[in-house]
Amino acid sequence: MNISQKNTDSLNAIISIELKKEDYLPNVEKALANAKSNAAIKGFRKGHVPTSLIKKMYGNSILLDELNKAVSENLNKHIEDSKLNMLGRPLPIPSETLEIDINNPVDYTFEYEIGLAPEVKVDALSKKTSIVKDVISIDEKTLTDEVEKLRERHGNLLNPDRAEGEEAKYEKVELNQELFDKVYGPNIVTSVDEFKEKVRKELQDFSDQSVANKFKDNIYTTLMEKTEVKLPDAFLKKFIKSSNEKPIDDEQIEQEYPQFEKGLKWNLITNAIAKENDIKIEFEDVKNFSKEQIRAQFMMYGGGITDDMIESFNNSMMAKEEHVKKSYDGALEQKLFTFIESQVTVEEKTTTFDEFFNKKEEM
Repeated sequence: MNISQKNTDSLNAIISIELKKEDYLPNVEKALANAKSNAAIKGFRKGHVPTSLIKKMYGNSILLDELNKAVSENLNKHIEDSKLNMLGRPLPIPSETLEIDINNPVDYTFEYEIGLAPEVKVDALSKKTSIVKDVISIDEKTLTDEVEKLRERHGNLLNPDRAEGEEAKYEKVELNQELFDKVYGPNIVTSVDEFKEKVRKELQDFSDQSVANKFKDNIYTTLMEKTEVKLPDAFLKKFIKSSNEKPIDDEQIEQEYPQFEKGLKWNLITNAIAKENDIKIEFEDVKNFSKEQIRAQFMMYGGGITDDMIESFNNSMMAKEEHVKKSYDGALEQKLFTFIESQVTVEEKTTTFDEFFNKKEEM
């Protein structure tokens, strides 16, 4: 048995696996003997079916199975021993001369095409790189507008018999305890000043989260634009086609490939950053991330939950594999973006609530 690898360029290679008869025949003979001892064929006692009949009935499929096992085992060993950093999985190269005949065993050569991951250097990760981060403070106009919207939202409909397409109009309610209780629950807020302060805080929290998301987008765009990542495009398109559960034509692949390429490129960039800077995620990081996500979800619905309740609910969720994986990805992303922010120059840009959100809607 012989395995060789020929790199056609820095991103593509061919792995050849040569199997001699002596490499696979012993296992084929064992499989045939096993099939003979277990075969239940009418007219023969179990274990006494002639070997020639077993060969005729199952020989070629047994031979093919053993060849596949041998090739798979040696292919995986080569990948592991060579520490190949591949994209996708090896794709078999069809052979026009391959013939499976249990009665005529020969030497076989199997070839696989592989795509190699490029070396990625993220030069943009430096103080020379400037990334814009918006800063929003809630001014009086924004606060007043939101309070007026709440007064209107909780008021009576003035035109219930309006024509189709006519805008609904509401009577604004008084800024009093009845409104406070409707918005935040009984006696949570007991004065106009408290009400306005709570509205301001909600607006600020919403703005801060939106700004954080926009800043992440700016980081993503900057690193993607400034980092060169070459991919084995032709191989990856073949990989997509072979991996799709349903048939997919070349035209559809060409349409969908750019999005696939972006996702893969970003994954390679973040992996390079994590590896270069030894960024790792511990189980405690995953658990804490999950807990904060759960806390934020409850706060969206008005809060009213204790730390002990969150801890108990989080322990229950952490028993679910899918939730743990999602939380791991989220914790890693959070740690990566925090690190990236510390490495670049953050250019803070003061803007108003209206300017930020109207600009986002126009984009």
